Amino acid sequence: MSLLLEEIPIKNEHSFRSKIDVLPHIEVPWHHHPEFELIYIEKSRGTLVVGDCIDNFKDGDLIFIGPNTPHVMKNDESYYQKENDLRAIAWVVHFKDDSFGKEFFLLPEMYRIRKFLTKSFQGVRIEGSSKYKIIQHLKTLHSSEYAQRILVLLQILQVLALSDDLEYLASDNFVETFQHRNNQKLYQIYEYVSKNFQQKIELDEAAKIANMSKTAFCRFFKSKTNKTFSEFLNEMRINYAKKLLAEGRLTVAQIAYECGFNSPSYFNKTFKAASGKSPLQLRGKSLESFRS
Repeated sequence: MSLLLEEIPIKNEHSFRSKIDVLPHIEVPWHHHPEFELIYIEKSRGTLVVGDCIDNFKDGDLIFIGPNTPHVMKNDESYYQKENDLRAIAWVVHFKDDSFGKEFFLLPEMYRIRKFLTKSFQGVRIEGSSKYKIIQHLKTLHSSEYAQRILVLLQILQVLALSDDLEYLASDNFVETFQHRNNQKLYQIYEYVSKNFQQKIELDEAAKIANMSKTAFCRFFKSKTNKTFSEFLNEMRINYAKKLLAEGRLTVAQIAYECGFNSPSYFNKTFKAASGKSPLQLRGKSLESFRS
């Protein structure tokens, strides 16, 4: 499947879109769009992929995604069962960098906001007091009209620009590789890996996705990403493992299998080579930070 370019419809009387979705489930495909996107998950849970970050989303999460960053959201399997009373409720805002004029964000007063927007290509999770301030602004925005809409959106961006409660999701390397190289084959490979990284992935399978021989695929992938396919796959798995370690619900062995490694010992070796710490050391650090 190709990366989908989503068309965001905006009413003629508005310069940006604000809406509340109430759905049986979220089924957003692997897609991108030229708009900045702010998503408040009032009620829902599932898997979130932003760039090369694979994470979970849950009730109360607040995410900001920069333009043309590929991302996907999918609910847990329970949402797709025929008989359930689950609902997904999401508040969503879309706006472009020229929604208020081509040079608006170039004004000197917009420097801090412009700096945040530039960094947002990685995708951002907002936590702490900043999240609660923005949620209140979102509720005001939804009921606002005319110029008040713009003022409230600027208040939201001001909170984001000054916040220390931000967790950037995709790596700098992903942004460098994918943001500036509009190569559909890379997107197809990345989508395949993001959906199947928890299972065994053979090089042959990835080469077929790119419609190449194994030799040609290896050369192509290394030339575009400066890493081998195996390094890329392990990096994605390790990034997900760090999230699971921070949650503290699974044992290290369980996390190894959950992330697609068929051997806990190989997982430990790969994890330490990538992060400089063993999984147990990182888990201990995460728990210590949580207690403090």
